[in-house]
Amino acid sequence: MRPLFSLPDLQRSRSSGSWVRRVAPGLLLVVGMGLWQPAALVARPQEISTRVGISEPVRVLRVTPKRAATVARLTEEDRTWNAIRNSSDPEVFKTFLKQYGTGSKYARLAERLAENAERERLRSSDQRSVDAPLIMRELAFDEFQTVDLTPEGNIINPRILKSEVVAIELDRQNGIFLELVRIPAGEFQMGSPENEIGRLPNEKLHDVAVPEFYLGRYEVTRQQWAFVAVLPKVKDDLPRDPSVLETGRPSRSQRPLPQATATLPVENVTWSQAVEFCRRLESITGKRFRLPTEAEWEYACRAGSSKPFAFGDTLTTRVANINGDIPYGNGKPTPTAGRLLPVGALGIANAFGLFDMHGNVWEWCQDAFVEDYDYTPTDGSAYDVPNPVYRVRRGGAAIYKAELCRSAMRGRAEPERSGACATCVGKTGLRVAILAEDLKLTDGEE
Repeated sequence: MRPLFSLPDLQRSRSSGSWVRRVAPGLLLVVGMGLWQPAALVARPQEISTRVGISEPVRVLRVTPKRAATVARLTEEDRTWNAIRNSSDPEVFKTFLKQYGTGSKYARLAERLAENAERERLRSSDQRSVDAPLIMRELAFDEFQTVDLTPEGNIINPRILKSEVVAIELDRQNGIFLELVRIPAGEFQMGSPENEIGRLPNEKLHDVAVPEFYLGRYEVTRQQWAFVAVLPKVKDDLPRDPSVLETGRPSRSQRPLPQATATLPVENVTWSQAVEFCRRLESITGKRFRLPTEAEWEYACRAGSSKPFAFGDTLTTRVANINGDIPYGNGKPTPTAGRLLPVGALGIANAFGLFDMHGNVWEWCQDAFVEDYDYTPTDGSAYDVPNPVYRVRRGGAAIYKAELCRSAMRGRAEPERSGACATCVGKTGLRVAILAEDLKLTDGEE
């Protein structure tokens, strides 16, 4: 009778002393304690991917059953290599080579990965220098159109003026940049006279001096917000598009927003999110961007006017995106859009060259809301206290009547509360500001 196995078929295991026989490729039988059983070291062919840089194909190492026992018994060198092989830091591979020398079985691969990682780091550095925000004066003394309104709402005195504009280039490839208008230093009476229609008790007239500063030419758009939202976090998280209700996991994609919504003002922004937007601008430009103070905002909105609106004694939808169905003063009803409009869509700015200061969306200010001006600063700085119940928002929104969009109108909102309520952050956006002395353009930037 032929024996079950011939002697050459059997080999003794070095680790256990058991007799083993290779029955088929990838399958061993082990003799131990009188029993035949599948070996524990059976290893099917598998693939281990090793990254060798973005510019080169992935190297695939096949581990066959013949090498299974060797792979299972990892050395300290193997463990170190497995821990670093996916690194993008060239110094990690250089340290490995110093530790294990050029005789290491991973030496050639480590050298190659170090070179690729160094090349990729240089390429990324060059790309960052190209894509870094650039502050320039290419739009200096840009022309804009402004008008006045009669008490009945008729346009008079149309004229072309010039404003000094600084452009902050965020994304050159996609044409995303912020424009800021220089607002000259000056003094004005903040608040409203007692005979102004719609006046509230918290609008007490008082003198304020405002230093020179720059303010966003337009409200921050959804496209600009989406770009900044994917920049590294400074303190708080930012949703990519707070203007719409997020469903599921928030998207971190940098794909551009649809053109139909890209230039709409961002809205439903909390005060902390607005502040974080400014922090991220500061982190990538080195310039101290922030929200405007309440005094700065009203001074910029008035643009030299002491009347209820920058354009005169009334406001219509021909110059501002508001609810024109309810006229102000002697004005007449005008057609109402009833929705947000792209920033600057009406083509009419105030005398400083700022668009949409009345209507479209509410705009956050830096200040905590206080019911009177008795203890607020008169130098244009912000009134601030820790954790206030309300923060100041100004300008009104597209669905609000003109009375609520006056230059002196002081809106308020709970800084972090969203939802359908009178003091929630709905219909609230922002525009950014910076003191002229903080902008400090160098000769190379001018």
